[in-house]
Amino acid sequence: MDTLDLHISHLQGFMQDAETSKLYETWWDDTTVNHWRHTRLMSPVLEVLADLKDFRWLTIGDGAGMDAWRLINAGFTNTVASDLSDAVLKETHERGYINDFHAINAEKIDFPDESFDFVLCKETLHHMSSPYRAIQECLRIAKFAVVMIEPQDPMIDNPIDANNDKPGYEEVGNYVYTFSRREIQKIAYGLNLLGVATKGQTDAYIAGCEFAHCVPDDQIWNETQKIIQMHENYIAQGLSKASYVQAIIFKQAIGEDIFNTLSRAFPAWQFVRTDTNPYL
Repeated sequence: MDTLDLHISHLQGFMQDAETSKLYETWWDDTTVNHWRHTRLMSPVLEVLADLKDFRWLTIGDGAGMDAWRLINAGFTNTVASDLSDAVLKETHERGYINDFHAINAEKIDFPDESFDFVLCKETLHHMSSPYRAIQECLRIAKFAVVMIEPQDPMIDNPIDANNDKPGYEEVGNYVYTFSRREIQKIAYGLNLLGVATKGQTDAYIAGCEFAHCVPDDQIWNETQKIIQMHENYIAQGLSKASYVQAIIFKQAIGEDIFNTLSRAFPAWQFVRTDTNPYL
């Protein structure tokens, strides 16, 4: 059984497993620490692209459809959820949390070119055996941009953590790919796309955060804040870098001068034009 089959098997048995089905029930509570974490990671869409609610969006590797649900709640109502298996998505759809869904293998997407305006890949590419193939597929079916939110590679982009070179694996069977700003920019340079916007984001996962709440007397909430603040202090001193890299790969302009407008509006993000090939 390969990693693809393992992931499908995991999803198909998700709602029948007592522990994972219990977690599922917490995911729709917007007062939990876990909800706060994931919403924070969604800032490329919820902040930088917040005015693009009328466009057609697709989420990739969305598991139970939580990313699509967050987008819909934020006003991105024309959003379609997808994952390798639609077993859990069916449950989410029946409960009314998402509007539409598909079973999609991101490494071979069965949609025509530019079927969607934007594609969101949040914490999904690192599970795949061929993530760069999936990125190419997402760029193919997106008209304007692909948003990536993935673990950052500790060995690429400064500061480099030379002691963190051990491979990572998840229980479901896959190797954990990590990504960097530079690698994402090189993809866009190679395809002579419009440009890339990137930003680092810190995060802290503490077991039980799915059941914890963002209130002053909650131990997990306070510990999460403490860990994130400590990490951000290290980053400010140049001793570490963010645990996640957030990226928006722009294929083409959405509107007149949109790239420069966004770069001025969001100075914390690094905007780089990549349509610089003089021979094209």
